[in-house]
Amino acid sequence: MQRFLLTILNIIYVLYLAVISIIYELIVPFWFLIFKLRKSGKTDDFFRIHNWKYGRLLVKGSWPYIRRKVVGAEKIPDGSCVVVLNHRSFLDIFFSSLVPIPNQMVVVRNWVFNLKLFGWSMRLAKYPVIDETPPEKLLEICRSLVEQNVSFQFYPEAHRSHDAKLLRFRRGAFMIAVENNIPVVPVCMTGTNDFGSYKFPYFKPAKIKVEILDPIWPENFEPPRRSYQVKKHVEKIYREYFGE
Repeated sequence: MQRFLLTILNIIYVLYLAVISIIYELIVPFWFLIFKLRKSGKTDDFFRIHNWKYGRLLVKGSWPYIRRKVVGAEKIPDGSCVVVLNHRSFLDIFFSSLVPIPNQMVVVRNWVFNLKLFGWSMRLAKYPVIDETPPEKLLEICRSLVEQNVSFQFYPEAHRSHDAKLLRFRRGAFMIAVENNIPVVPVCMTGTNDFGSYKFPYFKPAKIKVEILDPIWPENFEPPRRSYQVKKHVEKIYREYFGE
């Protein structure tokens, strides 16, 4: 009986999300026109902000199915930064929109671009595919975006955790921070795997907490292997936060 009720609730919820998505996308062309007339930025800037706003719409519009709490937003520094997040759910890319940085370049794996409803906007936002972009090319892309005050979003575990335990961190995000001398902003998300888990085929009501921790400045670490030191330090912060 409980599974039947959850199925009905999921159908209603998905239909609701579809309706607000359609309404939002009908507004987008007019917003894009105003954006270009005001010369507010390039097309890829628009679509990065578009994706951020759309993610926030879905999450905030899901109350009370999703109850959210954001802590530490005042800690976000001015200018470009590298936002790193733990990865427990395939929906984390939506929950990450609760971090109040509109113009973020999200570094993702190639499967995300195959999502029929979202892949096109990710391509227009010029998100790089981490599996296919050589490190030198990624550094070059990021270097040019730092000059435009664009920030970067990484999931340093590279894959989502299937048991809510942290995976080993990769170094890419920290190389970007060190090469451009911009801060790393650790963001810890809890509850996302309760809402949409790897094993359970339903969306369940959940409490999502997004906590933004103090920024880490690469200049505070001595060379050589500065990116490795930053990675090791940030991973330690995460493991202490989650009691691992």
